[in-house]
Amino acid sequence: MLGDLKQLRAFLAIARLGNFTRAAYELHISQSALTIQIQQLEKHLRTELFDRNRRSVTLTPHGQELFPRIERLVAEIEDLVTHAREATDPDRGTVTVAALPSVAAGLLPRAIHRLNRDYPRITLRIRDTVAARLTYMIRNGEVDFGVGSPVKRDPELVWEKLMTDRFCAFVAPDYPWTKRNSVKFKDLAGPPLILPVRESSIRMHIEAAADKNKISLPAAYEAVYNSTITAMAAQGLGVAILSELVVRGDDTTRLRRIAIEDPPLYRYIGILRRAGRSLSRPAELLIGALREAASAD
Repeated sequence: MLGDLKQLRAFLAIARLGNFTRAAYELHISQSALTIQIQQLEKHLRTELFDRNRRSVTLTPHGQELFPRIERLVAEIEDLVTHAREATDPDRGTVTVAALPSVAAGLLPRAIHRLNRDYPRITLRIRDTVAARLTYMIRNGEVDFGVGSPVKRDPELVWEKLMTDRFCAFVAPDYPWTKRNSVKFKDLAGPPLILPVRESSIRMHIEAAADKNKISLPAAYEAVYNSTITAMAAQGLGVAILSELVVRGDDTTRLRRIAIEDPPLYRYIGILRRAGRSLSRPAELLIGALREAASAD
């Protein structure tokens, strides 16, 4: 059997630094202890690994041949140990979550703040993306779960509602609608509309509601970023339709917010995860923090 992990790490350190003294300092052990580890490893392997002289240490041909294999082996062992520790330690772990841009900029940071108070060593990886891409990432296992708003049911996904996100119209202060507190849904068919692109969750819900009510709501202008949409509305180019979650916390002082009624326009925001797949404890902890953040809004 090969020497233990300490011996393999010692070999890699000496091979990389070319010096026993510097390698011992990096590994926080004495030079004599390091020499013993290498001697034991060479005994196990039945080969000399280093050519030594007073000035430097270099790998022997056998050492050069073994170096990349030992490097891969140590990396795999360390990855295995990390994975095993994360699986049994609730204070550790990595969660990868996909989220709509509006969620990634609002609800999700508040949930992460709550999670970090009790579990600061859990690592979060955020993939903010449009609705169509979000469901694809969940189905294909690219993320642990997603936070979004499904337009239609998907048998491959499990859904849990977190909150209701209402849509509003936003106009410039001098726009003809500026004195109105609310508009009917059918009124949106009149003015030029400034809408997100078709791949976005907001646009999907707007078009689904338009089809249901048999109203045509073509976009006069389209943009990917919500900040672009609000800037265009502030210039008086038309009526922007966005959700309250999108504009929450943004600078909307240049815009007039108008409620949409009869019927109201909204979407549900919630947890989306793949059916039949168990979540890790860190992922469950993040979902719990999301529930708390949503209920506090």
